[in-house]
Amino acid sequence: MNRSMDRIQSALADPRMVRAVVLFVSAGVLLYLAAIFSFGWKETAGALAAIGLDTLLIGAVLSSSSFLWRFGRWENNLRHFGYRVPRWRHLAIYLSGLALTATPGKSGETFRSALLLQHGVRVPHSLAAFLVDRASDVLGVCLLGFLAAWMSGQALAWAWISAYAVLLLGSCTAAWLLLHPRALTAWSRMTRRLRWRPLDAGKLVLESWARVWQLPRVAAFSSLALLAYGSQALVFAWFCFTAGTGVPAADCVLIFVQATLFGAASMLPGGLGAMEAALVLQLSERGTSYGVAVSLAIAIRLVTLWLGMAIGAISLLASSRKDMALQATR
Repeated sequence: MNRSMDRIQSALADPRMVRAVVLFVSAGVLLYLAAIFSFGWKETAGALAAIGLDTLLIGAVLSSSSFLWRFGRWENNLRHFGYRVPRWRHLAIYLSGLALTATPGKSGETFRSALLLQHGVRVPHSLAAFLVDRASDVLGVCLLGFLAAWMSGQALAWAWISAYAVLLLGSCTAAWLLLHPRALTAWSRMTRRLRWRPLDAGKLVLESWARVWQLPRVAAFSSLALLAYGSQALVFAWFCFTAGTGVPAADCVLIFVQATLFGAASMLPGGLGAMEAALVLQLSERGTSYGVAVSLAIAIRLVTLWLGMAIGAISLLASSRKDMALQATR
């Protein structure tokens, strides 16, 4: 295990690794824009111009606040395991993980686990923190969907809150059973038989997740996810208002929530294509022209997904240069 960790750290110290990630982000942005603009680029460019550069910049700043909410949750998770990574260094590492957000289920963000090795953070604990992030994100989106559906007067608002309650209680029950294997005979037998290292490591990650996944903490983390995704959804609603779609703000938030879940369920890297299609389809159903709907989908993805990846690439590049400078002085 130690040899594997040493290999990971040496690979991360290679400047070529950093350049590869930065090139990945840059190529992804260019390919994404080329693909989207190929479908009626004149109408899309005109609609983006109607939104305005100042609106896009302000939306980018407001949307970026979600990264701070998520970082607070992440740091709380690691502190629960007893780690105290220097705050600014920890923030840089967290943001570096955003460079690989455009992966199925955001699994590329587990890149942070390798970056945290030099600070003594064990991989099972950082992976457990990642699982907490993803699970609480789902709960937060369900809460946001309930609020939006309730405010827009939809009868299915109860379905959102029911999904939240089922997922919350179900996951907390699963966490309790993981920590009390004798209460579940089958799990107890399986854990005794797991001796193969990869499976043993997976068991350790799940048990670490279970130690964090306690009801009061989960409720707080879900609220943070609500704030994070809610800020992005409100930016989307503002873009729709600026573009003159006439779609009520609560409906815009619900459109964003449903598109986010559809993109996640598609298991495409970053929900690319799937989330955009869901946004365009829902806006078109509410009377928004195709060109405007496409421009709004592009705009919100620029200030959420692609901005986050750009921030991650810059943070990774800056952190790697600092690490190399420190190594050179030793």
